[in-house]
Amino acid sequence: MASTIRFLRQYLRPRPGAVQEIEITYRRGEQELPATLYRPARGREPLPAWIVLHGLAYRGRQHPSLERLARAVAASGALVLVPDIPEWRRLRVAPALTAETIRAATHVLRARPDAAEGRTGVLGFSFGATQALVAAADPGLEGAVRGVAAWGGYYDLFNLFRFGIAGEYEIDGVVRHREPDPYGRWIMGANYLTRVPGFGGYGALAHALEELAREAGRRGVSAWDPAYDPLKTRLRAGLPAPQREIFDLFAAPAGCPVPSPDRARELAHELAAAALRADPLLDPAPFLPRAPHRTLLAHGKEDRLVPYTETLRLARAIPAHRCVACTITALFAHSAGAERGLGPHGRAREAARFIGLLRRIVGLI
Repeated sequence: MASTIRFLRQYLRPRPGAVQEIEITYRRGEQELPATLYRPARGREPLPAWIVLHGLAYRGRQHPSLERLARAVAASGALVLVPDIPEWRRLRVAPALTAETIRAATHVLRARPDAAEGRTGVLGFSFGATQALVAAADPGLEGAVRGVAAWGGYYDLFNLFRFGIAGEYEIDGVVRHREPDPYGRWIMGANYLTRVPGFGGYGALAHALEELAREAGRRGVSAWDPAYDPLKTRLRAGLPAPQREIFDLFAAPAGCPVPSPDRARELAHELAAAALRADPLLDPAPFLPRAPHRTLLAHGKEDRLVPYTETLRLARAIPAHRCVACTITALFAHSAGAERGLGPHGRAREAARFIGLLRRIVGLI
């Protein structure tokens, strides 16, 4: 309980000097790459350690929300190693690098006398969450990782793309609608649109979507903000006429509905199929039965990049005796304003649930 309190104090009201932040390097194959190591200013050594995987984000390990969380985890009494994954920071979907990155990070921790042997966990967010679950089944990591916490991951790429482009998500036959964060579909299109049959020559459109996603990362302003409308107009005007209709499905002006829902669903299916052909590791289903014995799942209910129902699907696919907990919280999400409309009783209820989740994360390793 004391470690949870320290986590909350640092997360809610960061205290200068409570956490040390050290820039180090790690070696992945032939590359020497940067990483950030967070450690508590005080604490009995050796310490448990977390390897934290950032998602497909322009700022990568320097994303303010990730830095805030890493400092809070460190304040709870743990080492936190956040390796830079340059491909993901450049918004390149490269799932095959996950296991290699985790393995390289464990080598760094094993060489540190302040890291407790056999007490290393992986904490992944968004794309990093699902990829952490996939990588944990890699035989090369057997015995190296004690537990995995996956926050905001997905189970089915077809569902993920359908939500990102058409704004629909479903579970148990019930279809729901929600306006998605367009950042996700910009990255989808940038990486895989030219792999869809018939779209091999749509490189200009893929580049335009990549520019939108990069600009959102640079500005740090929500991708659904009208501030991006002038850029959308400029990019659209530079495209060949046949590509503009598809551009409108990905990047309509802020607040406008999907121009053609049927075509959006069709495109989402085509794009997901192309992505899986290119990168089979984007499908976690074959790996989940081999999830670590200590696996924790969490998701923000108001998430507009990945619908929370995807974590419910993950929980169903992981053997029950391996899943420590599956928590859906209204207090945290990728991109939407969580906590809206909860009221005082709802906030109190969700706060208790969130604290319980933090206790399970802190105690996972």
